[in-house]
Amino acid sequence: MIELSREEREVERPRDAVQHRPTLLGERDRVFAAAAGVSRATVFNRFGSKPGVLQALFTRGMQGPEMQAITEALAIEDPVAALEAVIEAACAIWEAYGDVHLQLQAVGTLEPDATALVDEQRERQRAELEELTRRLAKAGRLRPGLGQARATAARHMLTSLESFPAEARLRPLRAPDA
Repeated sequence: MIELSREEREVERPRDAVQHRPTLLGERDRVFAAAAGVSRATVFNRFGSKPGVLQALFTRGMQGPEMQAITEALAIEDPVAALEAVIEAACAIWEAYGDVHLQLQAVGTLEPDATALVDEQRERQRAELEELTRRLAKAGRLRPGLGQARATAARHMLTSLESFPAEARLRPLRAPDA
C-alpha cells in the first residue's frame, strides 16, 4: 500500500465526504470537516476557503490514477483502441471527481479565479483530443466528410463531464467507426 503524506491524507479523506453531494454550501462544510476528522476552522485554515478546498480536491484528481489512465489510453498505438480507452478513462475520472469539478465551476460564477484549474483541464483535454483526432485521420479512421476540427469537437463533447451521465448509462461503449 502506498503511504500518503499528511497533506495528501488531508485531501484524500474528505474526498469521499464530497462524493455524490451537489454542493458544499451550508451544512455540507460541516460534513466535509467531520469526514476529514477535523474542525471547520482547520479546513478553512488549511485551504483558506471553500474554493481552496475544491481546488485541492480537483488537483488531487488530476494527479490521481484516473488521470494516469487517460495518459495511458492516449499512448495506445491503435488510435481506435486509444479512443475507446480514453472514453472509458474519462468516465472513470468523472465518476470519481465530477462532483468536485461541477462545484468548482459553480463557485467560479462568483469567484472567477476559482475556475482557472477547470479552464486548464479543458485546454489540455482539447489538445489531447486534437492529437488523437490527427492520429485517427492519418489512419483513415475518420468518417467521410468529417473534418478534424469537427471530429475533435465531437470527441471533446463525448469525453466531457456534461456527457458523463449519459455515458455512464451506455457503458461499455464501443466505437465501431471512429
